[in-house]
Amino acid sequence: MMKRLLIMGCLSYLLTGCTHVIFGAVLPELLAHYGRSYSGGGLLVFLQFGGFMLGVLAMPTLIRRISRRSTITMAFCFLFVAMLAIGLLPPWPMVIGLTFLAGISFGLVESSISTFVLMAAKDQQAVAFSKLEVFFGLGALFMPLVSSLLIANGLWKLAFMLLGLSALATGIIWSKLSLGEHDELLAHKADRSQKVDQVPVLSKKSFIFLCLLMTVFFLYCGMENTIVNFLPSIFKDQLQASSSVSTLGVTAYWLTMVVGRLFAGALAEKITYFKYLALSFALSLITVIAWVFSTNLWSSFAVILLLGLFMSGMFAVALIYANQLLPGRTEQTTSALIASGGLGGAILPLGVGWGMDHIHIGVSIWFVLISMCVVFGIILYTRRWQAPVLGAKVG
Repeated sequence: MMKRLLIMGCLSYLLTGCTHVIFGAVLPELLAHYGRSYSGGGLLVFLQFGGFMLGVLAMPTLIRRISRRSTITMAFCFLFVAMLAIGLLPPWPMVIGLTFLAGISFGLVESSISTFVLMAAKDQQAVAFSKLEVFFGLGALFMPLVSSLLIANGLWKLAFMLLGLSALATGIIWSKLSLGEHDELLAHKADRSQKVDQVPVLSKKSFIFLCLLMTVFFLYCGMENTIVNFLPSIFKDQLQASSSVSTLGVTAYWLTMVVGRLFAGALAEKITYFKYLALSFALSLITVIAWVFSTNLWSSFAVILLLGLFMSGMFAVALIYANQLLPGRTEQTTSALIASGGLGGAILPLGVGWGMDHIHIGVSIWFVLISMCVVFGIILYTRRWQAPVLGAKVG
């Protein structure tokens, strides 16, 4: 039954990966249809982010009130409505509201399924979660390719409709899905008194640790989104690459991210979560330092390929690492960390973009370098939390 859960989790994460990038993939056509500038596109990105944050933060409460199955099913139904309606090209104010609804939906899906898999996988958490991350990456990789084919044939709005229909089918499957021993986790809901009994209260020490890990997720997602959003500009303005070659940099980054995630879970389980994170951040830091001194296109491509590989398992393994050090709070901890990542992924690239406009294009690389130093230092510092509470897998 764990295999069935992983299959459904992977398919669901494939859809969330598609949802994550669909607006960016068809943004020029969408804005042209409505006669809007790129500030309108920025508004859509912020609304999607705001909805995502609300969905992630609401997940623990909804699961307690209406069950995990109902929460996941409802989220996919909302995503179906939002995507299908946007594909029908309604008035612009409706698009704004529907974008917010889509954000809520995939925030609920991502956080609900990630906590479910972490709770069900037990001793194979890193391996299981890495598989989810692989399919998220595939969705983020393939959605722009599908959208470009549709755009070339004048059918770009079908991208929303296809995603909406896929969400409906997935939601129906989740509503009927039987997972044997895991059905109790899927159907369980608790009242307020049960919540107080079941969820450990955070001590001062645990709260500090959670805040440190939230900082890691905030900076990590800010770095990842900075690389994905500004890499073409860096290649084009600093290295005088053509637009098509510059865009290939993002593809290269996602390809090695996906490849790395295939092996990240098993490696983390073998060498412990702490050692995996310390090694990943150390190698990434060295790679970014090399990026600062990279002066030609091919060395920059090599840096991006290595960076995608070294960063590939950070999110999943750090999430498991945090939950291992804060036992009994899987839903609350996962929700807080994913929300922190979403916040960093939206806010930090805005600041980086301003710096690139007003200071220098290289601000983006220096931001990644400084952030990588900070998160590497935090990961090393968390070593002191392991002795009292952790098993061998973590440290």
